[in-house]
Amino acid sequence: MMNVKRLIVRCVALGSLLGMILLSPQPPARAQQPVPWGDKSTPFGAIVSLGNRVRADEMPAMIQLMQESGLQWNREEISWDQVQFESGGPYRWDGDSAGFHNYDRAIQLQADAGIRILGLLDYNPAWFKSKNPHPEEWLNDWGDYVYNVVARYGRDKGQIRHWEIWNEPNLVLSGYESGLYSVEDFVRVLQTARAAAKSADPNAIIVLGGVADIWSEVPTNAYDTLDYLEQIAALGAWDQFDILGLHPYRPLAPEVPAWRRDHFETMRNQMDDIDRLLDRLGRKPIWYTEMGWSTEADRHVDELAQAAWLQRFMLIAMTRPGVEKIFWYDFRNDTGGPAHYTRPINDPNEEQFHFGLLRRTFPLRTDDQRIRKPAYSALFQLTHALGGLGLVGTLDDPFDGNGIGWQRWSGGNRTVDVIWWTSPDQAPPHLAIDCACKDARVHAFDGRIERILKTDTRTLSVQPPQNGTPIWVERGGERTTGRRFNETAHTISGEFRSYWENNGGLARFGLPLTDEVIEPGPGRIPTAVQYFERNRYEMHPRNAPEFRVLLSLLGEARLGQQGVNWRALPPAAQPPPDGCSYYAETAHTLCWPFKQYWEEHGGLAMYGFPITEAFWEFDAETGAGRLVQYFERNRFEHHPENAGTPYEIQLGLLGQQLYASWGVWP
Repeated sequence: MMNVKRLIVRCVALGSLLGMILLSPQPPARAQQPVPWGDKSTPFGAIVSLGNRVRADEMPAMIQLMQESGLQWNREEISWDQVQFESGGPYRWDGDSAGFHNYDRAIQLQADAGIRILGLLDYNPAWFKSKNPHPEEWLNDWGDYVYNVVARYGRDKGQIRHWEIWNEPNLVLSGYESGLYSVEDFVRVLQTARAAAKSADPNAIIVLGGVADIWSEVPTNAYDTLDYLEQIAALGAWDQFDILGLHPYRPLAPEVPAWRRDHFETMRNQMDDIDRLLDRLGRKPIWYTEMGWSTEADRHVDELAQAAWLQRFMLIAMTRPGVEKIFWYDFRNDTGGPAHYTRPINDPNEEQFHFGLLRRTFPLRTDDQRIRKPAYSALFQLTHALGGLGLVGTLDDPFDGNGIGWQRWSGGNRTVDVIWWTSPDQAPPHLAIDCACKDARVHAFDGRIERILKTDTRTLSVQPPQNGTPIWVERGGERTTGRRFNETAHTISGEFRSYWENNGGLARFGLPLTDEVIEPGPGRIPTAVQYFERNRYEMHPRNAPEFRVLLSLLGEARLGQQGVNWRALPPAAQPPPDGCSYYAETAHTLCWPFKQYWEEHGGLAMYGFPITEAFWEFDAETGAGRLVQYFERNRFEHHPENAGTPYEIQLGLLGQQLYASWGVWP
């Protein structure tokens, strides 16, 4: 990882993993496209560095989080100074006594989990640390190291095919101060590595060590990206790698012009510069082998901005024909090295400690509600929502000056429009979507359903949030297995179906408004949910069997939607009237006509405590009134016209009222 602190100071200004593989689309229909369309079937990666940064006993938990997030690739750094300690000496593959640098275990676990690996080979050897040797003194040993690593994990085990040679060789810290005193030195390192890797495994694919962008005056002994690549080509080494690795860090959002020495650049300008260079020097696939923003306290990037910029950067990159992979730096916040592993340093002002999608904790537990940042949910939504889809086209280019980014993705019977706003100081417009649909789900950046929109005109109107987070407007994709309801074209299956059928069915829950979907639950833990006319189901797999399916607190949510804080309501009078029950937990009573229904149809487990007294609620449009009472999970309604029938007490259509509307959002 480049020292981004220095960069900023210098700057003046998918289901299973298989189900998340994207269709490898052809270029969208448009003018003649001179740049070849790359393989975008598995674009999502991150820097996890399982062997270097995760203790061996915690690797399985990290693997679970990697799989959960939808990661398809990890860049695994196999540090030379951690596997060999003397020239010509033996190699240590199974780590140290503290449980770190166990590359055999780290790589095997990832291979077993179906996670692809980009192997990173870098830096000068342990026996020359702090001695400033010339590459001549260790180049032969470097070739032996590359050969042995590629032979072990490539040829013999078949676990790694792609190898990145060095990391940010154009920067002072990882170039000049790591033994590469000139571009010629790096070219010799690259040539030696390619020859050794191909000798060990003829199928090895070489990725040029990620060249990092510099945004202000270039320090002595450093080179900005274009200059460095030009010099590599001038030295005859353009054919020594197969894939161009880049680290296109930038200080501002992708669409916002940032000052770069003597001019402003957006992300599109950065990409255009690279494409023009490739036109001259020869086409190579592009992998962004690092990219990210830190959320440390003294910067302008808070956690919500990090999430928004992650999605926007990746979406824009995936529409660029030559870009094939994007690796986010990094998956988990760093700390002060292995010595601080059990007592992580979380200095809020240290930039290097806040690039992650996961916060740093010890021990690492997948059920820890503290660890997932909004950007983690943003990546989860990206990998899962685009699974199986290909790019249809860009409906609004976010660089054209109108403040809107708008892409359409489609595959099978499912289509997703992703829309975002780039001008936070102005209110975004409503946008008309010709959806050719009867309904659509509007998801927030993290996957939460904001609204289920129905339409009888086959069009919708949506407004992206002013804060820059994308919305995802999804239609189609209904499941074909399970119990289907023709009224809404949705199905129920598995434990949700069993719960619906065994606990009152249509009368208690209504029809399904969606199929089962995944949303961030408490602590942003991905949670299976399903929306019904009268409630919302949540799956809690760690609970006892009878409590695995829980109902959401829609009574609370509906009152909140109307601006009512039930905790501020006057408590019920004491003592309660005869025939009533009083609940100290909420300071409310339960009386006729709702008490008997509550007691006989599920009580506390089904509806929760009462959070209001019974009162008359009036319809804003018709003026009609009805006696109701709100509970944590629902609203009871009295229908005296049905006295003597099972329908005298009915449950409110809170799922419908909270989440469904006609045609327009918000």
